[in-house]
Amino acid sequence: MPNMPGIDASVALTNAYQVLVRRRQDAHAERERIAREIAKLDAAVEVLRDLVTTPIEDAALGGSAELAEPEGTEVATFEANGSRPLRTHSARAIDRRVRVIELLLENPSQWFSSSDVAKITERPIPTSAQRNAVSETLRRLLQHGKVERDDSIKPVRYRAIPAALRELLLTE
Repeated sequence: MPNMPGIDASVALTNAYQVLVRRRQDAHAERERIAREIAKLDAAVEVLRDLVTTPIEDAALGGSAELAEPEGTEVATFEANGSRPLRTHSARAIDRRVRVIELLLENPSQWFSSSDVAKITERPIPTSAQRNAVSETLRRLLQHGKVERDDSIKPVRYRAIPAALRELLLTE
C-alpha cells in the first residue's frame, strides 16, 4: 500500500479533535464538581455564620430563656470587667435551642431525626442553614449527655434523656 500523506494528516487531525472533545468534557465535569463544592461551602459558611452568633459551650446547651428577645435582636456577652463584648448571640439561636429541648421533653420516648426536629421547630419550611443549626444543637446536646443517639439506622435519630434536659432547663 502506498504511503499517502493526506491520510496520515487526516488521522492526526481526527485524533487531535477527539482529544480536544475529551478535554472539553473533562473541563465541563470539573466545572460541575467545583459548582457542587461551592454550594457545599456556601452552606457551611451559612452554618458557621449562624454558629458565630451562638453562645459558647455552657450557654450553647441551655440558652437562658430570659435572654430570648424578639427575633432579630442580639444579646452580648461581656468580659468580667464589662469593657467590651466577647461575642454577640442571636436571640433566634437561643430560641432554637429552647424549642428543640421543649420538643424533646414533650416526646421523651420518641426518636427524631434532626430533619424531623427542624421541620417541627423551624416553621413554616426550614432552610438548609436552619436544618444544619438544629443538627448542630442536637450534636452539642449529645456531646453533653442530654440526648441519646441511635445511628444503627439512617437517618440518625435522637431521643431525650428527660432528667438531664430538665436539669438543664432548671439551671438556666
